Amino acid sequence: MVAVLKNETINLRVDPATRDVIARAAEAAGKSLTAFMTEAAVAAAQKELLDQRFIGVDAAVFDAVEALLAEPAQPNKRLKALMSSDREWLD
Repeated sequence: MVAVLKNETINLRVDPATRDVIARAAEAAGKSLTAFMTEAAVAAAQKELLDQRFIGVDAAVFDAVEALLAEPAQPNKRLKALMSSDREWLD
């Protein structure tokens, strides 16, 4: 396994309560504060970048999808059952 050279520094200022929560979580995970924060930050960054992902398609595919989306909705049995069910989950 090749060691990755870690020579970049990121400084953060946080209040003591925030630091304590992060430190407790790092300890519970059996990781150093740096490792825990780095992994959490990388995971959040990857999620954000994936949410911003651009998917390019050629004009024919785009036109076909756009045409499907422009058509009126076609109710089906499952959709009708959902809409007639007890909707306590709606506010």
